[in-house]
Amino acid sequence: MDLDRTNKRILAMLEANGRLSAAAIGREIGLSRTAVQDRIAGMEQRGTISGYHAAIEDGPGLVRAVLFVGIAERPCDKALRWLASLEGVTAVLSLSGEVDAVVSAVLPGVEALSALNDRVAQSPMISAVRSQVVLRRYGAGGG
Repeated sequence: MDLDRTNKRILAMLEANGRLSAAAIGREIGLSRTAVQDRIAGMEQRGTISGYHAAIEDGPGLVRAVLFVGIAERPCDKALRWLASLEGVTAVLSLSGEVDAVVSAVLPGVEALSALNDRVAQSPMISAVRSQVVLRRYGAGGG
């Protein structure tokens, strides 16, 4: 199954609201519920959709941060999986260029951010790490 225009529209709708029903998506893009379900199932089987998650709003005391990570070993997959497994990490993006990965995290305070930053920096898989606190989010799921 190709990632055609219709599949891209379905993905965009699910990314904006992962709880949308197949019927609601179908009404919006002009397909039957069954056709949408078939397309979603195909994208799940191919790995285009690898899972669903809850978007958690920042609450009192929570700190949202991004870490810019250099990876010391190649291939990067082992380090990327390890980063994704760390407590508080919500996403890991593998990049090309000077920075190998961007890690998004939501943590219970600056102490937890400092501990995460130290843990990442101490790993032999990591060559560099720099973290920054997110002041405000815009767009999907943001303020």
